[in-house]
Amino acid sequence: MPETPIKDAPAKPRPRIESLSDLIFGLALSVGSLALVANLPTNSGALLSDILTFGFTFLILISVWFDYTRIMSVMPIHEQRTVTLNTLLLFTVSLEPFLFLLVKNPANSNSYEQFVTAVYAVDLGTMIGVLAAFAGTLAIDTSVRLEPKVREGFRRESAGRFVSAGIFFLSAVPIFWEVTLGGIQLRLLMWFFPLAYAFFTRHRRGGTYESVIP
Repeated sequence: MPETPIKDAPAKPRPRIESLSDLIFGLALSVGSLALVANLPTNSGALLSDILTFGFTFLILISVWFDYTRIMSVMPIHEQRTVTLNTLLLFTVSLEPFLFLLVKNPANSNSYEQFVTAVYAVDLGTMIGVLAAFAGTLAIDTSVRLEPKVREGFRRESAGRFVSAGIFFLSAVPIFWEVTLGGIQLRLLMWFFPLAYAFFTRHRRGGTYESVIP
């Protein structure tokens, strides 16, 4: 009896991409904590400052990771556009700890700090913008089986994240470094609005969409 030819199994890149993504997010989070170990605080004020600054970058990365994981659970990863955006997201995530260490370097001159914070704002804006594009894709891609209210949820999320990304990009404009409020550059204060939005929307939807059709 002739043997039945075995067909090649279709490629399944999702596990490899997800493993790489988890690795990059984990390393990005670890770099920030290692930086604290390398420069131990010598007083209570410095300790609280380090905790607050690390808390900011931690919230940024963990928030992006939660939403990225949720979106990728239903996102068709094989499309070239999705792969390109995914690569861009991982690049910005891996760059974030390096830029943040430059932002909090006390030896920076004012002009250099202005430039570094602008680049950091663009990095964060790109990161959030990619998430917005992913959510927007799920809102209009009929090949992904989603209940109407879930699709509408992704549509609202996409719009909100594009606004958040716009705030980060807008904060990179030089005027928002020159203007201060309570002695703090307005650029730095603007960064907390997207964080507040992400927290509010995640709390409202319970952290995930449970009505995705498998």
